[in-house]
Amino acid sequence: MHVSRIRLKNFRGYYSLSLDFSSGMNVFIGKNASGKTNLLEAIHYLSFARSFRGVEDKELIQNKASQAVINAEVVNGTNKKTIDVLITENGKKILVNDKGIDKLSTLNQIVNVVAFMPQDVNIFRDSPKKRRDYLDINISKLNPLYAEAISQVSEILKERNEILKLDEVDQQQLEVVTDQLIKAEREVIVMRKEFVAKLNKIISKVASAIKGEESKVKVIYFPYLKLTDDYIDKAEKLYQDNLDNDLKRKATNIGVHREDFILTLNGQDISIQGSQGENRLMAIALKLSPYFLVEDKSKHPIVALDDVMSELDIKHQKKLITFLKKLDQVFITSTNLQIDKASVYEIDNHHAIRRTK
Repeated sequence: MHVSRIRLKNFRGYYSLSLDFSSGMNVFIGKNASGKTNLLEAIHYLSFARSFRGVEDKELIQNKASQAVINAEVVNGTNKKTIDVLITENGKKILVNDKGIDKLSTLNQIVNVVAFMPQDVNIFRDSPKKRRDYLDINISKLNPLYAEAISQVSEILKERNEILKLDEVDQQQLEVVTDQLIKAEREVIVMRKEFVAKLNKIISKVASAIKGEESKVKVIYFPYLKLTDDYIDKAEKLYQDNLDNDLKRKATNIGVHREDFILTLNGQDISIQGSQGENRLMAIALKLSPYFLVEDKSKHPIVALDDVMSELDIKHQKKLITFLKKLDQVFITSTNLQIDKASVYEIDNHHAIRRTK
């Protein structure tokens, strides 16, 4: 899978831009604030329908413009799709081959982008939500049923919390909703557990390649309750034991929405024992590993890396570049990065020129 063309209109600082891309390595070179990351942001938007910076859509529209447009062509084997994104202050409209999509969550089934942003270096030391987001995003790409399952949990959880906020809690209604939540959560745990098992089969190889030495890496997932034959009974008791706390806080304090995982490097928790450099390398390995979980090679993700070489020494930069060259299509930003046989785009004040190889 690769993006063969992108056109921007009034997106961030880009008034008008049209670029053709190659498979393999694509490098965006330019000074800070020149527009490199904004271009990467547009590519990322094709998969997630939102900015990786966490800003509202209206902030993506250039000043004084009424709308922003992203138009792209994505090639998947012999299959080509056009993606048209229209962003206004009142919402967004997305077309695939001139037809609207039913759910925004289906977009990452059409365009799969694996991304690394500078803030991702803190994923192991950040809040558990960041790590749950990693699970939710990557499992949804591999298994559309997961998106439905996690959405169902969110809806039931919202209903349960609304009941808990009432002055007079209907215990019977609360019990019914809790039973629904327990059953829905089981499906999420099953799929999270399966994903982590698959991830652990590849992540040590990825980490060893970019670290330049054999590394034993393991993701350890902590479900709120282990899956056993009597899961339902144990879950019901756990929720009952936590009921007083839930009523006091007027919110559900256990469940899959509170789960977490850690990553160990050679048996040590990276968030506690790892150096800043090790945290960066393991964060990169964690982000890149799902690439290899896509069995159909024609559907391998597009890789987008923002300022990934920052704070890496020359040795690890070379190891990472060697690794990235094996992937189908990579977009990488830098102020000054030399990569042999890469397509280089010079970005200056939100203008881009492709440099001849």
